[in-house]
Amino acid sequence: MMNRIPSAVRVKAFRHLEELQAKGVERVQIVRLISETYGIPSGTVYCWILGSSSPFRKRRIRFCKELFYVLGALLGDGYVYSWKTDRHIVGVVGEKEFIDKYAQKLSVCIGRKVKGYINRSRHVWFVVVGNAELFFLFKEIRRDLEKLKLLMADGDFRANSLEFIGGFFDAEGCIKIIKEKVRKTPKICPDLCNTNYSYLELVRILLKEHLDIDAKYSIQKAYMSKDGSPRKESYHLRIYKKDFVRRFLESIPTTKLKPEKASFVENWLNLKKSTQPISLT
Repeated sequence: MMNRIPSAVRVKAFRHLEELQAKGVERVQIVRLISETYGIPSGTVYCWILGSSSPFRKRRIRFCKELFYVLGALLGDGYVYSWKTDRHIVGVVGEKEFIDKYAQKLSVCIGRKVKGYINRSRHVWFVVVGNAELFFLFKEIRRDLEKLKLLMADGDFRANSLEFIGGFFDAEGCIKIIKEKVRKTPKICPDLCNTNYSYLELVRILLKEHLDIDAKYSIQKAYMSKDGSPRKESYHLRIYKKDFVRRFLESIPTTKLKPEKASFVENWLNLKKSTQPISLT
């Protein structure tokens, strides 16, 4: 019975089927190989090939640009876990503005309304959904970023990339206001921080390729926090040059630009009578 075959096995079988299709293997051979290798009934494999069903039941993820915002946010601050063997959960936590935006994007992807909730004991907002396809896709991408890049390129590469950067920045970024005695007007610096260098490097490459923005690294060494817990070495990817900051904020709307910071951003970007004033309110 299909219900007794773990979802992880079904997903592995389906991915194998897709690989065989891409190689042009004949349908009869695909059915036989998948059925014999994974114990999937041949009738079920035929339905997968015809597109009338999938290991993810009736509702499939939409591979739209919003999905890349979701994946960026998950790579930045998401988590997954399995419950009762066949229940696969995907979650993310953050501030209300971010969670509301993430929930809206996720709703588009999975075809049903998603809402954020507050954990009052921790004073954070969160979204959790049970979705096997998103669960396994996120795990695959976390293990191999090449898959993510291939997915982004299979469509509007630029739009998909900017959505991914936006999701990652909303989860892990901040708009730093740099106040110094020598500066009458505080400087603005978008900052991304993560302990995984490969994630930030992907963002750096996409920023350069699609927005011609040069972002720079700095490293925060591992240390012991005041509460006695160890902190891992982390990497900061920062945008310093004014033209790059302007381009970033004009191209990638972000929940990190709070109203109390907007005036600082406008003042700095419009300093010295910029030929292209920017309004972010």
